Amino acid sequence: MRKVFLVSAVAMAVAGCAAQQEYSTPQVRDLSVSRESTPASHYTVEAGDTLYGIAWRHDMDYRDLARLNQIGPPYRIQPGQQLRLSDAAAASSGESRSGELGQGQVATATALGGGTAAQTGDDDWLLPDEEAIERNRRLTAEPLSAEEGVPSDTAIAGAQSIAEGPTQPESQPQTPPEPSVEPEAATAVQPEPEPEPQPEAQPQDAGTEVAGEPERQPESNGRGYTPVAEVPWQWPADGELVGRFGEGGSITAGIDIAGQKGQPVRAAGPGIVVYAGSGVRGYGNLILLKHNDQYLSAYAHNDSLRVTENDVVEAGQVIATMGDSDAESARLHFEVRKDGQPQDPLKFLPER
Repeated sequence: MRKVFLVSAVAMAVAGCAAQQEYSTPQVRDLSVSRESTPASHYTVEAGDTLYGIAWRHDMDYRDLARLNQIGPPYRIQPGQQLRLSDAAAASSGESRSGELGQGQVATATALGGGTAAQTGDDDWLLPDEEAIERNRRLTAEPLSAEEGVPSDTAIAGAQSIAEGPTQPESQPQTPPEPSVEPEAATAVQPEPEPEPQPEAQPQDAGTEVAGEPERQPESNGRGYTPVAEVPWQWPADGELVGRFGEGGSITAGIDIAGQKGQPVRAAGPGIVVYAGSGVRGYGNLILLKHNDQYLSAYAHNDSLRVTENDVVEAGQVIATMGDSDAESARLHFEVRKDGQPQDPLKFLPER
């Protein structure tokens, strides 16, 4: 019986240790997935970027991106520049600046005259001058002596001269006042200013600057950009529709049109090129066209590009050739965005 009790006690002790180890085991979570899903708060500008391309890459309206970073047309940016991508990023950067003194840093008092107080902890310059205070108190309390209480003749004369005001010496001749000039005579003498030539009115927000390149020159094709009120949409390429809006693939914000490598890709409407390059991952050789302040269109996976930034194009103009850059086959990926938000292109393109 005694052995049975001993065995039971040992078993209970072992179970208790196991339970204690089970509860004391730290819980480990893999945070890599959550980190990857967290949207970026800042973007570092690279050579060849434009503000439109950066906004497109992060599903933003280019105007919001410009507002966050206080950049105006023509949206000039520089390689290495940090751009904020959200209001939260702007707020956090402001809080970090305002909270610098609260993180263990001590404000340093500055002495009068611009000098900095010694860092040895000696604050004698902040203390009052006891000797000066005592000297002022003593002078105030002591009465003036008989001799000191009588003002001198020089002091009386000086006080009278100050009270009477400055006088001119008799030997100095007084200058007669200059005759006043009538306003009409002065106006007649001055010639009328020639009207300044008025600069030609330039449409605001008409183009973009490319990071790392000199300031843009006037449009190479000689046409000026005028945003259209209504975009006359037309199909950008001939071919079979192999991908619809929101269906499969890594890029689901538009449609895919299959075709042959090298066939022409045309502008779906008149506008100005605000991005032309391969810096947007997943799009290959990409062209972004701005039609007006609301609508932009994208042409991806091109083989070659026939336009550059700030080229003004007409509807139906060839802007690229179809290719398979960042795609499994030759195709055109076409998108339409309104105020930065993806739209179904089939709602805008005519039926065929």
